[in-house]
Amino acid sequence: MKRIKNRRKHFRITNPLGFSLFCAMIILAIGLIVGMVFLVRGGYLKDMLNCAKSELNGGRGTPTQVAAVSETPETPAPSLKPTDTSLETPAIGTPAPETPTPPPIEPETPDPDAAAGPTKDPTSPLAGFTIGLDPTRDGGSKYKEEGEYNLEFAKELAAFLESKGAKVIITREDTKKEVGNSQRAKIIKNANCDIALRLMCNHISSKTSGCYVQAPKKNKTYGKALIDAYSEATGIKIQSGKKNGVEQKNDEVASGCGCPCVLLIMGNWDNKTERENLRDSATRQKMMQSIYETLLGQLKK
Repeated sequence: MKRIKNRRKHFRITNPLGFSLFCAMIILAIGLIVGMVFLVRGGYLKDMLNCAKSELNGGRGTPTQVAAVSETPETPAPSLKPTDTSLETPAIGTPAPETPTPPPIEPETPDPDAAAGPTKDPTSPLAGFTIGLDPTRDGGSKYKEEGEYNLEFAKELAAFLESKGAKVIITREDTKKEVGNSQRAKIIKNANCDIALRLMCNHISSKTSGCYVQAPKKNKTYGKALIDAYSEATGIKIQSGKKNGVEQKNDEVASGCGCPCVLLIMGNWDNKTERENLRDSATRQKMMQSIYETLLGQLKK
């Protein structure tokens, strides 16, 4: 019997196609190895694995990523609800809170002095003094034009004296109503005047001019001081025949008014030149200034 010899099996590639496939497998294996090395060293393999795990977890990421995200504190969204409970709308049926009633305002006690006019400066020269002015003539007099002038000047003089702090009383306010001498004296006395002055213009003739004072004997000094200051300031000369410019004479007003009182004859109304001079505003200013200075001197004694 023929003995079969055991032959060793050797890998032989005698087919060109087989050899080509063999070479391709070797190249592919080398490429896979090189690729794996590149992925491992570059960290790309780890990222790919993480992505794969994330896909398997339904997109929730890896536990490490989830923990990192969960540790980040969430910023609370701004709330539109008011924090002040007082602004919340009360429930239906809840009684509305009562509005506190403000305390009643007590009416201020009116100042009796304020009703009389603006407060006067207590440092004014005539502050605290009451002066009576008596513009002579009135509606019942035949000297109507002069009576109107006497009243007009008296009101102007009153405003001037009041600007110096005095309280002024005038015995009449218009030219229509007739006021007797006894009533004039009563008005001045009832007002507790400290001093009084009567105002008048003379009627003699068109050729006569001048000023003077009629005064009771007890008021002669007052009359003399007045006529001297008046004549010097205005330039109106003392009427001729009137010694020292003072005529001693008692009248019902000066006797009954209860305070020093004289009658100033401001000038002669019948003289046209002197009448126009009395109407001149600059002359009237000098008249008022001289009268004020005389009254102030008498009151300060």
